[in-house]
Amino acid sequence: MRLLSGVLAAAAIAGFLLALAACGGSNGGESGEEGGSTTIAGMSAQLHGTKNVSGETGKVEIELDDDYFEPTILEGEPGQTVTLELRNEGNNPHTLTISGQGIDQEVQPGDEAEVDVTFPQSGVLAFICRFHESNGMVGALDVSGSPTPSTTTPSTTTTSDSDY
Repeated sequence: MRLLSGVLAAAAIAGFLLALAACGGSNGGESGEEGGSTTIAGMSAQLHGTKNVSGETGKVEIELDDDYFEPTILEGEPGQTVTLELRNEGNNPHTLTISGQGIDQEVQPGDEAEVDVTFPQSGVLAFICRFHESNGMVGALDVSGSPTPSTTTPSTTTTSDSDY
C-alpha cells in the first residue's frame, strides 16, 4: 500500500511539473505581458498582448472578449490604414469605438465585423468599448517608434520592449 501511495504521489508531481512547463509556450508573434494592466491615453486597460502590424496588407484580427481586446495594442506606421476583423468571443455585446475617426462598430456575442482604421501620424490613438471602458476594455493604435504605454503587472513595471 505504501508503494502505491508513493507511485501516486510521484505521478501527481510529474503531472504538475508537465502542466507548469506547458504554460511557458510561445505567444505566436505577439509581445507584451498578458493579464497585466497598462495605461493608454490616461485610461486603465487590461493588457492582452501587442502585435506589430507594420506593412500588413490583409486583415488584422482583434478578439473582443468580456472586458478586453486581444491584442490590446497594435503597432503600425504613421498614417497606415488597416482593416480590423473584429470577433466577439465574449458573452456580452462590445464595441470598437474611435471617436476621432467616426468609428463605433457594435459586435454581438459570436458575431464578426470589419472596420478600417488609420494609425495616427505620431503617438498613440486609443480605442474603447463604449459599454465596458470603465472595466478596462481599452486598446491602442501605436505608431512604431513612439514610447510604448507603460505596463504594470502585480509586481513589475515595463516601459518599453526595446530595453531588451
